[in-house]
Amino acid sequence: MGMKSRTKGKVGEREIASIICDLTGWNVRRKVRQLDGESDLEGVPGWCVEVKRHATATRGDISAWWGQAVTQAIAEKAAPVLFYRKNRDEWRAVWALPELGAHGYAWTVEGCIELWAFVARESVVSKEAA
Repeated sequence: MGMKSRTKGKVGEREIASIICDLTGWNVRRKVRQLDGESDLEGVPGWCVEVKRHATATRGDISAWWGQAVTQAIAEKAAPVLFYRKNRDEWRAVWALPELGAHGYAWTVEGCIELWAFVARESVVSKEAA
């Protein structure tokens, strides 16, 4: 991966961390030293985060990224979430409904980050209440 791509990825991770922090109040930050198979962000309770910036982001790309997010989430014992953004477009979130218990891309929900943040906050609140 070239320097420009790495820089683009870092900027994207910082941008998503800031958005999630604003929407949830959680202290979310980019992991400085990321190892393969780890979440891109820390401070997102119960979630393993994968962040991608890509020029086009085809369905095939998103499906492959989702597979990466699921593999990482299983290792971290967390719920997977993928945030991606095409050039000159809005950020999108992809996540699985825990009630379905499936991790295939076909069983995901895709929506705006605000919707994911609502779901994520509610999942934390319901776990704390239990």
